[in-house]
Amino acid sequence: MKKIEIIKEELDYYEMFINNSKIAMEISAILNEFAENYEFNKLPQIVADVHKLENNADKNLHEILNYLIKDFIPPIDREDIVFLTNRMDDTIDYLDEIFINLKTLNVKKLRKEFIIFAQIINKLSILLNSMITKFKNKNCYAEVHNLIIEINETEEKGDTVFENAIEDLFTNETNSVEIIRWNTIYNELENCIDSFENIANAVDEIILKNT
Repeated sequence: MKKIEIIKEELDYYEMFINNSKIAMEISAILNEFAENYEFNKLPQIVADVHKLENNADKNLHEILNYLIKDFIPPIDREDIVFLTNRMDDTIDYLDEIFINLKTLNVKKLRKEFIIFAQIINKLSILLNSMITKFKNKNCYAEVHNLIIEINETEEKGDTVFENAIEDLFTNETNSVEIIRWNTIYNELENCIDSFENIANAVDEIILKNT
C-alpha cells in the first residue's frame, strides 16, 4: 500500500506582517475619517468595530508565535520575528486605545490638534503598509530604506505637533479636567506615532543583519 505523504502547510511570516499592517491601516483610516466628522454618539459602535480589528491582529500575532516555536528554519532570526511582531502589535494596541480614551474620557468635542494627529497617523499607516509589503523582497530593500526615512521624517512632524499641543494646553487651558483629559489623549497619540517609527527601525535593523 502506497504511503500517503502529508504536506505541512507553511506559514508565510511576511504575509502575516502584511496582514497586520493592513489592519493598522484600516484602523488609522477609521480614525482619520472619524476625526473629520466627529460624533460622540457614534463612538461606542466604532470602539467595538475597532476592537474587533485589534482582536484579529492579536490572532495573527499568536499564530505567528505558535508556529515559530515549531519552525525548524524560519526565514529570518527568531528574535527578529518576535521583535517585529511585538512592535506591530504595540502600534495596533495604541490605535485601539485612542478610541477607548475618547469614550472613557467622555470627549464630546475634538481639539484641532487631534485632527492633525489623525492625519499624521493615517499617513504613517500607509507608509508602514508599503514598507512591510516590500520588505519581503530583497530586491526592494532600497525602496524600503526610503520608506523608513519617510516614516522617520513624518514621526518628527508628529513630535512637533505634540510639543505645540502640550504647550498650548498647559498655557491657555484653565479647566483642570480638560488639561488632564487632553494630556492623556495627546500622550497616547504621541505613543502611537512613535510606535510606527519603532517598526521602521526594527525593519531597518533586520535588513542590516541580512544583507
